[in-house]
Amino acid sequence: MFEYQIIICNNLTMKHSYLKGNIICALPQLNDLFFSKSIIYITHHNKDGAVGIVLNYKIMNIKGIDLFKKLKIDNINKNLDMNFSFHIGGPLNQNNGFILHSSDYKSSSTVKVSKNVKLTCSTNILTDIAQNKGPKKFFISLGYSGWGPGQLEDEIKKNSWINLNEELDLLFETESEKKWANAIKKTGIDFTKFSSISGNA
Repeated sequence: MFEYQIIICNNLTMKHSYLKGNIICALPQLNDLFFSKSIIYITHHNKDGAVGIVLNYKIMNIKGIDLFKKLKIDNINKNLDMNFSFHIGGPLNQNNGFILHSSDYKSSSTVKVSKNVKLTCSTNILTDIAQNKGPKKFFISLGYSGWGPGQLEDEIKKNSWINLNEELDLLFETESEKKWANAIKKTGIDFTKFSSISGNA
């Protein structure tokens, strides 16, 4: 089983700028071992770089009940669906947990990403979820994706990614296996009419 733990991500500072709070969708021509056909929610983006969480790489062998047992959480809400999934948020720090969630929850380790979405990186939120005191909607990932200064902008210019506004259904509701195709549809562009090698305007 995938080994994991949840730790506080105090090293991630959130600033309002650039693509923060948006979603980037890998274009069909992006041929990358990890990021091919991925969609990523951007939690941090400024002149120093960008941080995001991949939304559609589900870990098949971990469910909520496994985590609650590992953390020895008691008084679990009997009505809670404990089969919620975990995802790989990126190739960096995959032992760290990052919980994107609706704005109806806040703790001392919660940071605001957008009007509708917050990010919490501590075990307290998992206890609150288990005991029906957490956010109504949440997305749990292990690890994150990161870019250095100007790197994400350069990849977008090279037609690796297309940007979407914040789409809460892609974050919280759509099945992981359908997220990339749905994101492509939301762009309104028929990529079958484009060459696999695209230039820059």
